[in-house]
Amino acid sequence: MADLDGEWIQQRAELLEEGNRLKALYDSIGYTAEGKAAIYRVIELRKQYAKLLPEIPVSRCPFSGSAVSWPLDNIDLDGWFWEWDKPSRRRVSKVQPTWLAMGGAMRLAEPVTSTPFDCMPGPGAPYVVPRLLNLAETRAVIAEVPVGRHTGWAITYFTTHRPDGLALEDLWGSKTYDLYDSQGNWRAWSDYPQSHLDYSFDLRPWLESGKLLWIAPNDDSATLREGTADCPYLDLEGDHRLQLAFEGNVTHW
Repeated sequence: MADLDGEWIQQRAELLEEGNRLKALYDSIGYTAEGKAAIYRVIELRKQYAKLLPEIPVSRCPFSGSAVSWPLDNIDLDGWFWEWDKPSRRRVSKVQPTWLAMGGAMRLAEPVTSTPFDCMPGPGAPYVVPRLLNLAETRAVIAEVPVGRHTGWAITYFTTHRPDGLALEDLWGSKTYDLYDSQGNWRAWSDYPQSHLDYSFDLRPWLESGKLLWIAPNDDSATLREGTADCPYLDLEGDHRLQLAFEGNVTHW
C-alpha cells in the first residue's frame, strides 16, 4: 500500500495524468490500433489506481465495537474512485457481519476541481435513510471524512438482523451497492435510484432515540458517541439536493 501523504499522492497524480490523457486520445481517434492500445493501457492504470487506494477510517460498529475502514480516495474528487457511472474501486470482499450499507454527503469547497466525468458525492449536508434506520436492530454512525478541501460525511449502517430483499443505499459516490451474506462475505451487487426525498436531514430525533451515533471530527480513536450534546452534525447548513460535479461545475436536483 502506498504511503498516504507521500508516495500515494505522487503515484495518484501520475496515474490520473496518463490515464486521462490516453482516454481523451481514445475518444478522439476511436477503436483504431493506436486507440485500442491506449484504452487497454487505461484499463491497467485504473486497476493499479484501485489497488493503491488507502484504507480510510469511516466508522465503528455499535454492536461489536470494531473499527471500520474503506479503500477510498481522500485526496480530491478528480480521482477515479469518484467517477459515479463507472468508478475504479477495490472491491471489499468481506466486511463485518453487522455491516449493512454506507452512503455519504459532502460540503464542496469552491472552486471544485475539474473532472472529466460525472461526480456525485451526495447532498451538501449529512442525513440518514429512514427505511434503513427504522429496521429492527439497526444503527447508523456518522463520521466526518475529509476529501481534500471538501468536508465529507460517511453514514454507515449496521444491523444484527439483516433484511431480506430490502433495497439498500448506493455506496457513497457510486450508482450501485454491494450485497453481503450473514457472515460478511460479498455475494452480488444491486442498485437503488438515489433521491433526496428518501433522506432525513433532521438528525435530532434519530440521535435522541439512540438509533444514530457519531464520531467526533479528527478523533483518531474513533470513539462512538451518543445523544445530541456537543454533536457537531446537528443543523448543518448545506443544500439538501443531490450534487453533480462535472468539469468544475456543480448542479443540483
